[in-house]
Amino acid sequence: IESMKLTLAPEGTREYDDKLRRGLPPGTEREVKEGYEKVTIPAPTREKSMLRARINLDEALGSDTDERMAFAGTNSLNPMQSTVFDAAYNSRENLLICAPTGAGKTNVAMLTVVSHLRDVGLIGAAYYDDEHHYDGGPVSTGKKIVYIAPMKALAQEVVEKFSSKLKPLGIIVKELTGDMQLSRAEAEAAHILVTTPEKWDVVTRKGGDGSLGSTCGLLIIDEVHLLADERGAVIESVVARLHRWVESSQRQ
Repeated sequence: IESMKLTLAPEGTREYDDKLRRGLPPGTEREVKEGYEKVTIPAPTREKSMLRARINLDEALGSDTDERMAFAGTNSLNPMQSTVFDAAYNSRENLLICAPTGAGKTNVAMLTVVSHLRDVGLIGAAYYDDEHHYDGGPVSTGKKIVYIAPMKALAQEVVEKFSSKLKPLGIIVKELTGDMQLSRAEAEAAHILVTTPEKWDVVTRKGGDGSLGSTCGLLIIDEVHLLADERGAVIESVVARLHRWVESSQRQ
């Protein structure tokens, strides 16, 4: 503790000491306004060689494919998205993405969405691997995608964003919240359901074959750190219920 105190700058320090690496970094700008002071701190510079190379989407997805169409207007993935590309697009492993607001997590979610739609045969041409040819997709799992958003307002934004990107592919995105009720037929016809933890908890309590929960093949949870919140128990029960259903279906 004493050694830490020795490296601390005196109270009220406003200058950057390059020798001891204390205070504000160089390039910091200050503007004294009436009643407040505005401080602009520059972003840290990083060696480009340390960053993951951006993945070109035309090269990774093909320039004229259904999967590429879902990313219309985007030429490449940022370093964070490029880092998780293989796990999100080329595998069906569980993912936990931890990144700041604005880092591009929605595009990572979209990668998993188009990957799942491709694997179950809803988009793309017939699927090939080294040994087999699949007309309907190589994965025999639930075809529906469920996106759990923390709030109804955010659910509406996700529906609008996903619909604009996936409508040309014939993919139906629907909101299922307390404000937006769907008939059984509408819910079954939707390829992607955007809902809230509480609503999906109610919908999936009655399980069994043919239930909406049993048709889920991909579950995306936004703001999963809410597990530590008072609503965390609901999210945990939803995940546990799906996990139990997957285990029972595998045994069968």
